[in-house]
Amino acid sequence: MNKMMLLLFMVGCASANNQIQREMIIRPGEVRFLELDLPGKEIKLFCRNQPVKIHREGSKVQAVIMESYFSDLSSFSCDFNEGKNNLAKISFKVMNREYKAEKLKVDPKKIKLSPEDQARADSEQLILNKIYSSSPDRFQFQTSFKEPMSSVVTSLYGTKRVYNRQKKSQHLGIDYRAAIGDQVPASNAGKVVFAGDLFYTGWTVIIDHGLDIFSVYGHLSKVLVNQGQIVGRGDLIGLSGNTGRTSGPHLHWGVKVQGQYVDGFVLIDETKKVFKE
Repeated sequence: MNKMMLLLFMVGCASANNQIQREMIIRPGEVRFLELDLPGKEIKLFCRNQPVKIHREGSKVQAVIMESYFSDLSSFSCDFNEGKNNLAKISFKVMNREYKAEKLKVDPKKIKLSPEDQARADSEQLILNKIYSSSPDRFQFQTSFKEPMSSVVTSLYGTKRVYNRQKKSQHLGIDYRAAIGDQVPASNAGKVVFAGDLFYTGWTVIIDHGLDIFSVYGHLSKVLVNQGQIVGRGDLIGLSGNTGRTSGPHLHWGVKVQGQYVDGFVLIDETKKVFKE
């Protein structure tokens, strides 16, 4: 399980041998943006000895670091290397984060799945895994992320859930109060990589923002974009609804970075530090 995520954050202190070093704090379900001015043309980034994609603009190197919601709270480091030379080392201390809990009642058929529904959900997961495994090595946006809806948040990221007093889970997205048919805009620019119906999230749109950053819009009543379409921040992509596994009409907004769902609000805050509008 890849537990890291990259995002942009200014790093600038150097050691006596000109190696950039810095210590940062991250919590489960969070991201950090990194931005460094580094020489070299073949720079590679490794976090916990695993390769991570970077975005290049001349000598400027940008990346996004994430920590899984399911973190074991182990500290880790990220190294920017060119060949055998270590140009920068960013050390991360992982601090604990407490999440709320809630109880929900949904259609029992969405909890204890029939063999047919289970087969469908498993098949869809394979499709999603393929989608999330392919993303450009460049950011597809030049502005900060924004909330997809100006509405009351009814469920925060990371909320521990109990469905129908029996199934325990966690909500790795953000839910907004919405009536059926409310407009849903894209939270940032990117490419639509999925637009269709899924067992759990109903009518769904997924946007690839580059560098393994994806945003997900679920439980829609109508999809207004097509797979492969390029959208800008604020472009209308669908209408809110009550499809999939829900307890009522609302918009589910999820953010996935490097294969792990993270807190979209933290992504918004981090990108605001870098992209000044």
